[in-house]
Amino acid sequence: MWDEASAKRLGSVVYAARKERGLSQETLAHQAGITKNQVQLIEAGRSTGRKEGAGPSNPRMATLTGLAEVLGVSVAELVAAAEL
Repeated sequence: MWDEASAKRLGSVVYAARKERGLSQETLAHQAGITKNQVQLIEAGRSTGRKEGAGPSNPRMATLTGLAEVLGVSVAELVAAAEL
């Protein structure tokens, strides 16, 4: 089940992979076809910038695919790392 802990783990995985590749949030976002704000929210594990009442991030498959391609991993690897 996808929950806040899973979303935070996904964010940590994306953050670590981005840093490992020397990419800024802006560069990752541009190459993945999403906004920098989306990268920030995914890395934080949040669905919105509001701290109050924000649920866990729940990125679309297209977003995960774009991130995975830029980071050189598969979507399955991203999701599996988030579910551990």
